[in-house]
Amino acid sequence: MQTITVTSELEASPGRVWEAVQSPVTFVYVVRGLFGVPLLAGRSDKVQPGESGKGWLFLFHVVPFSRHTINIVEIDHDTMTMRTNEHGGMIRAWNHTLHVEPLGAGRSRYSDTVEIDAGALTPVVCRVATGIYRYRHRRWRKLVRKHLQS
Repeated sequence: MQTITVTSELEASPGRVWEAVQSPVTFVYVVRGLFGVPLLAGRSDKVQPGESGKGWLFLFHVVPFSRHTINIVEIDHDTMTMRTNEHGGMIRAWNHTLHVEPLGAGRSRYSDTVEIDAGALTPVVCRVATGIYRYRHRRWRKLVRKHLQS
């Protein structure tokens, strides 16, 4: 298992960012361009603890990439932390922690921390995952500019 973390400071209140973290619409937005997720098409209700889903990820929205399983393990509103356990394709474990913390005056810090097990390919998958999360954080900053600033 190896761990990666990508963090961004966002010009939006922690409450607004936390609400967005729980929305499938946000996930679809931040992965747009990299992945298509038909399982989430049209879904707008918040994810719930204990919820599970399984479906295809499409690389660049066209190439079937992986049949992916996600389990929402925990949503802690007090600490603004969500935890998932995921797997699919070559990935044995993708344990994802999403966390929002206040920075004051309508600003917040958003972090993705992922523990990854892909067997012998773990170091390569971690490098790719870091790139994916950097892309996602650029999309988060765009989302904030367009929709979440207080």
